[in-house]
Amino acid sequence: MARSPTTRMGLLEVRARRLVAQRGASLLRAKREVLSGELVRLLRQVLEGRARLDEALREAVRALELARALEGAPRVASLAWNAGRVVPVEVTPRRVWGVSTPAVSAPPLVRAPWARGASPASFSPSAAEAARLHEEALEILLRIATRELHLARLGEEIQATSRRINALEQLLLPQLDAEARRVAAAIDERDREDAVRLKRFRAKRTRQAGSPGEPRGPSR
Repeated sequence: MARSPTTRMGLLEVRARRLVAQRGASLLRAKREVLSGELVRLLRQVLEGRARLDEALREAVRALELARALEGAPRVASLAWNAGRVVPVEVTPRRVWGVSTPAVSAPPLVRAPWARGASPASFSPSAAEAARLHEEALEILLRIATRELHLARLGEEIQATSRRINALEQLLLPQLDAEARRVAAAIDERDREDAVRLKRFRAKRTRQAGSPGEPRGPSR
């Protein structure tokens, strides 16, 4: 950090810089507190979403195993092949609490029986149920994907904010305090020296005023 001039203006400048840094640290602490609250709230949603996803996948797997048992694995694989499709997933950036994070979106994935690439009559009830449950599980997965991405970005932002707070409170503010003390000490030393010189000057003037003057010549 550059050394400030040892003048009163220099001292005011250092103190102003310290005030700005202190306010910046306070704002960053407030931001971190808000982000931490949002992180906790979002973490609950992510955990709930994962629990729903786990349950949906368990039901989908059970339905698939039942369909394979009733229809045979080759038949179910053939139906799955016909029902295959490309899911149009869109990822767009957005800002939440000042944090840039990607948002994942997709159209509804649960299809009607006639929209799975084969005649509804070719799907047994068990196969149709397995297909529906897997599509529902995929919808849940895409819904929680945005929250998980946002959760990761919030964690990164909180860490970055904590590093900035530490830099201000542990590096910059102590440096500014030390610089303010240095400038103030230099000003005080100069003031004492000026006071001593002024005292000596006044004492000299007093001695000169008290000494007898030059004798005057005879008047004419």
